[in-house]
Amino acid sequence: MITARTLHSESVLANPRSRGAREALKTLEASERIEQLCNLEAMSQIHAWKAEFEPDRVVAYAMASTKLTKGALEAEGAAFRSRKQWYGLRFRCEMAANGKVAGFQFRVGAAIPRSEWAAHDLPPEH
Repeated sequence: MITARTLHSESVLANPRSRGAREALKTLEASERIEQLCNLEAMSQIHAWKAEFEPDRVVAYAMASTKLTKGALEAEGAAFRSRKQWYGLRFRCEMAANGKVAGFQFRVGAAIPRSEWAAHDLPPEH
């Protein structure tokens, strides 16, 4: 797994263009807020790691249920979409007591065949 050296979700959310996302996060219950923050971190980390990926969506529970412990979200069967193609993803997202991402590790998997998208509720478009 790749360990992030720089975390991005806080700076992404600080951008004035992210005002809507910041407001929406406040309305979510804790477990959903953690998942959304980790999904945001995943998209940013994937793009920073390999710029040809332009993730626009992550589904943490696509291929397997997530595991949420007191300090971390583990998504062994996640998926992300980049340029209209879904890819497998595994990540561990560690959370600080203040609700911010404190650590992140990930591994990008292979492209998921289009024939499997519907079975995992992976939409071809937004």
